[in-house]
Formats: sequence, structure tokens, C-alpha cells
Amino acid sequence: MGNPSNLADISNQTREFQWNLTGFTFTTENQVSIDYRPNALVNFTTYNAPLLAPNIQGVLSALNSLGIGSFFTYNSGGNTYISNYDNDYVFGDLNIWDSNTTQVTWSVDCIGTTGNNQVQAGFFLDNEPNPFTGVVNVPISFDGQAVLLDGTTSNQPSTKIKVYNQTTNTFIINVGLGSGVLYSYSFNAYYGNTYLITIQDY
Repeated sequence: MGNPSNLADISNQTREFQWNLTGFTFTTENQVSIDYRPNALVNFTTYNAPLLAPNIQGVLSALNSLGIGSFFTYNSGGNTYISNYDNDYVFGDLNIWDSNTTQVTWSVDCIGTTGNNQVQAGFFLDNEPNPFTGVVNVPISFDGQAVLLDGTTSNQPSTKIKVYNQTTNTFIINVGLGSGVLYSYSFNAYYGNTYLITIQDY
């Protein structure tokens, strides 16, 4: 029988979680993170561990150090998988990343016919008049660099502006504005974090 107080015990566990790492090339990655929650909960918690060796075995060692299950690897049909069996807990995204890098993504979905939205980080500037739908990667040159957002909302009834830190699962900015409103916001992008900026008309 499985032991619920020992998450490394996978006896009689029948539900498999797997992540396909086929073709993944290790370079400068030094962190592993995985989303995890009990069956009864809706929201995931992200667990992080240092990646001490840039290879599959290093990922397994990092995951198994978290104490949230027993992870192993296998090959099937030419593919390489990391797997875990667990009936009581749900696992989500597995990320292998370099904590010294920063990613900022600007996603705009504005259908209005007036106004504009702009993002700036150092010498990088992207200004898009509405209507505009697109995704832009914002380059970050140094740790803690300021990212500036400004513009005028469209002639739609409501525009939502959000900045979400995907690494810490927290909102930095989360506001709803009316039609034709001038706005200006900023945040600092720190190494090892992934940020998603969304501007959307409703």
C-alpha cells in the first residue's frame, strides 16, 4: 500500500505524470521548477530546486530533493521522459531554466479603433496604435531594469492592463480602465523571473 505521509512511496499508485524531454539541449540551466497541488485544491504551488548538473540525472536529483514524489526517467519509442506516479497529487508544468536570465513578454489584444499602447525598456521601444493584436518579447539588459508601459486606452468600454510575474505567481499590476484613458505604469524586471504583460480590450 502507498504511504500518504511519504510522497516518495509510489506503491500502488496508478496515475502517471510525464514530461517529454526529447530533444532538450542543456546549456546554462541552473534551476528546476515544477507545479504541484493536492487533488482537492485548484491552484498549483511552484516548487524550485537548484540544478547542480546540467543533464537528465541532475533534473531527477533536483526533483527528488523536493520531497513531493519519486521521479524517474525512461526511454520509449525514441523519446526520453521524466515520470512520476501519484494518485493523490497533481503535477503541472516542469521548467528547466537559467536563473540568470530574464524574460518579459508583451501581449496586446486591443480591438478598439482609437488609442495606443507602448512598452519601453532602455533603448527598446515598441509603440502600437489600435487596433493591434500581437506578442512582443522585450529585451532586458541588466538586473532590475525598469519596464515602462504607457498609452491611451481604446474606444472600447474597458481595457485590462496586467503585469504578472510567472515565476512568483503574483500580479505586479492589475487594473481595469475605461475608454480613452491616458495611463502610465512601470515595474522592474529582475534576473531569474519571467513576466507577462497583457493589455486587452473587453
